[in-house]
Amino acid sequence: MILLRCYAKITDWVYELFNHASYADFRFLPIYSYGFWVAVGFFAAASLAAADMKRREKLGLLSGQVKEITIGAPVNWGELAMYFAFAFIVMFKLIGIFTYHSMLAGYNPQLPFGEYILGYGITIPQKIATFFTFGSWVGGILGGVGLAGYYYYTTKKQQLEVPKVEKLTVYPSDNIGDLVVIAAVLGVLGSVLFNFIESDDSINRFMQDPVGFLTSGLSIYGGLICAGIGFGVYAYVKKMNILQFFDSVAPGYMLANGIGRLGCQMAGDGDWGVTNLAPKPGWMPQWLWADYYSHNIINEGLQLKNCVGEHCTRLKFPAYPTPIYEFLMCTAVFLILWSLRKKLTYKPGMIFTLFMVMVGIQRYAIEQWRDLSGRELYHIAGGVFKQSELISIVLFILGIIGTVYLYRRYTQPKHT
Repeated sequence: MILLRCYAKITDWVYELFNHASYADFRFLPIYSYGFWVAVGFFAAASLAAADMKRREKLGLLSGQVKEITIGAPVNWGELAMYFAFAFIVMFKLIGIFTYHSMLAGYNPQLPFGEYILGYGITIPQKIATFFTFGSWVGGILGGVGLAGYYYYTTKKQQLEVPKVEKLTVYPSDNIGDLVVIAAVLGVLGSVLFNFIESDDSINRFMQDPVGFLTSGLSIYGGLICAGIGFGVYAYVKKMNILQFFDSVAPGYMLANGIGRLGCQMAGDGDWGVTNLAPKPGWMPQWLWADYYSHNIINEGLQLKNCVGEHCTRLKFPAYPTPIYEFLMCTAVFLILWSLRKKLTYKPGMIFTLFMVMVGIQRYAIEQWRDLSGRELYHIAGGVFKQSELISIVLFILGIIGTVYLYRRYTQPKHT
């Protein structure tokens, strides 16, 4: 059954969905399931945040900044060079994927890329060099010239004899692209950092393969905290109403987190639950009760019969599909926060403090089903806790305190 196995790449799933039809065979494209669903989550969160920001902007709760822009300016050669470089890099890699698809079809993402191509162990500098030099030079040059040429043509067409300066109001919703970049960069770095702290063998794995370590294993809380700090600094610099801003982005984060977990489930990246050998209730589908995670991307478990190639393993015992549970929980929290956002519009900060309460409960609850292996445990006050459980407790307490404080602040009678 298509729901009871893993797919390292989303293109593997499409190929299976269309019953191995040749017209649906795009398996040479390295569109990995986890990355695909994370991208979908980012898009959903950005769209929701932008929509709610626009609503608050119309109400005058989020204000814009006035900037001066020059209309009809001549070609900026620095910008032209940047456009060329951007298009060159994108097309260099993209065209390279199609050019060398037969080689990529067998690529195992668990191996260093250069080691796979060359067929033997190579040094870290060689791995990095291989990554940057693998692609289509012709495709890169054509792409760079094309985009740079388009920029040159359109700029020349709009150039005025005397450029004029106009004032333009830029609203927070217009900067949603900046927020996506902040979330992506700081989110990944924070996730890697917290995963490094949590895993008991992090130092050994990092010393063996620094590049591989930095591209595997992510901590949701690490991404949340570091991206949140980045958002706070960005809102302060842009002189936004920070409470209104965080109220806008909180619901979308929960949905994005849930969508990202679909990638964990589909890829089988080790984010499953503890062993589940209990009899399945008759009303519940098997994929929602227990899963062997056949063909998981980390090659965990026993060898599958009659399977040749990569990702030919399955767990020895079935496990709870906790990524699915977390998707459902996150979606429920999102719906609650999204339904409350208009009622609490004029009580800024309450959506965010409720978010802290709910994410703390959600995360602590799901951790009771998660596997403990490979994670550092903390002994505090006679109890044993995981990193994520401790952070959940702190978020829950801070959220309760914040919610009570804001509720009292907004409901107490105003003295004249």
